[in-house]
Formats: sequence, C-alpha cells, structure tokens
Amino acid sequence: MSYRTHQSSLEHRRVLKLAREYRSEGYDVTVYPQAAELPEPLSKCPLDLIARGADKVIAIEVRTRESLTLNGLEDLRRMAEKIKEIPGWIFELVVTNPRQSKKEN
Repeated sequence: MSYRTHQSSLEHRRVLKLAREYRSEGYDVTVYPQAAELPEPLSKCPLDLIARGADKVIAIEVRTRESLTLNGLEDLRRMAEKIKEIPGWIFELVVTNPRQSKKEN
C-alpha cells in the first residue's frame, strides 16, 4: 500500500479524493510529500497532501476521529504553528469518518 503505516485505508481514500478535487480546481498536488519537497521547517512533518495554487499553498492532514484521539492534538498544533509561520502557506485539517448505516426502526 502507498499510504503511511499509521494511516487507515479510510484516511488514504480521503487523501486521494481530496487530491482529485484540488487538481480539478487547478492546484498542483503532491500526495504524501517527501521531506525534500517541503520547506525546511516542515521537513519532519508527515503531511498527507500539498496543494500549490497561484497565490497560496495548502498543507493538508487527514485524520479520522479515532486517530485524532490516538495521536493527540499536540502534533497537529505544532504542525499548524510551523505552517502558519511560512508566508503563503495555510493548514487544513480534514476529519473523515466511515458512513454510518441507518438502522431500521
């Protein structure tokens, strides 16, 4: 599999869907960027997606509710703070969860 080992298949599918969406909006998209593809302050951040537009770069992290709880929010806070310091970059957290089937009454 091409997704990171700590990432669920649900998260991976959402990353791929987001990549398609951003590409359709004209962004240049990198899925699971390597350290060399990131600015130095972000070289150790395990970002899921980078979408480069004409006037901004969106750094995206995809999590499920469970992985938010398991991994804590501190790593996301640090990542967001580092991204905020880079001119033209913004951070986007996408939380995805499995669809719940409707129970019949």
